[in-house]
Amino acid sequence: MQESMVSTLTESPLILGGHTFISQLGNDPPTSEQHQRLIVESCLDLGIRWFDTTYQPERVALGKVLHSLGRRSEATILAWNFFTDFTPDDPVGGPGCYAPAHIDTILEQLQTPYVDCLVMVPSDHAEQDQQQLELLLDWQRRGYVRSLGLWISDPAIIEYYRNSNPFRYAIRPCNIATDEAPAVFAACKLAGWETLATSPFFRGWELDRMVAEARACALGSVETLRSTLADLMLRFTFFSRPWTASSSRLENPTGSAGIWKACPGVR
Repeated sequence: MQESMVSTLTESPLILGGHTFISQLGNDPPTSEQHQRLIVESCLDLGIRWFDTTYQPERVALGKVLHSLGRRSEATILAWNFFTDFTPDDPVGGPGCYAPAHIDTILEQLQTPYVDCLVMVPSDHAEQDQQQLELLLDWQRRGYVRSLGLWISDPAIIEYYRNSNPFRYAIRPCNIATDEAPAVFAACKLAGWETLATSPFFRGWELDRMVAEARACALGSVETLRSTLADLMLRFTFFSRPWTASSSRLENPTGSAGIWKACPGVR
């Protein structure tokens, strides 16, 4: 981020999850364009500068919002190798291998000349992953990509890249259901990776389920329980993990909980 764009606010370690912009894994019903703009604007104003866009409609939505706000230079954007277009009633699709034309598509959708971090979800074939990596490095050399991230689905991949690692960020879920996450993130830290933790609520509906159970026990109002449980789940991910450090970040999809500390209660 350019020094002239650094706010006097302390930059938050939170990342706004891209599922904010879709209904399948985030907000149901979908957020309106006006509400999307309010969420992104609130994040920027309050120090949340990182924005994730896993799926294609998320890239389109964030690109449109940042363009309308005129604040792209304040944002750090992550993009992934998911290329399925879908409506609120469609399946989201899985990851695909990066191809030469994809960088133009991604930049057009985000309405930006570069992506701050391009993430690769590995395929099941080493040769395909090597071809993907060569493309990513070429795009990085040409200035289209600032840094690279890797989805850590298999911890063995940490050792594979130990001696020659082109990726800056290790990315994987970390929440109350991922018992293996602390050890994996600790290994990433020791190997020199910076870490990005996703899915602190697992999914928004998991938080909603816990809220419903607590409400059935007459432990408080729905809104109070949602705010309290969301806060506790985020604190669990932040503070009970041995990998936590200044270079660790946490992705927070709004889902049913809102953006923690920034704009609680936003749906």
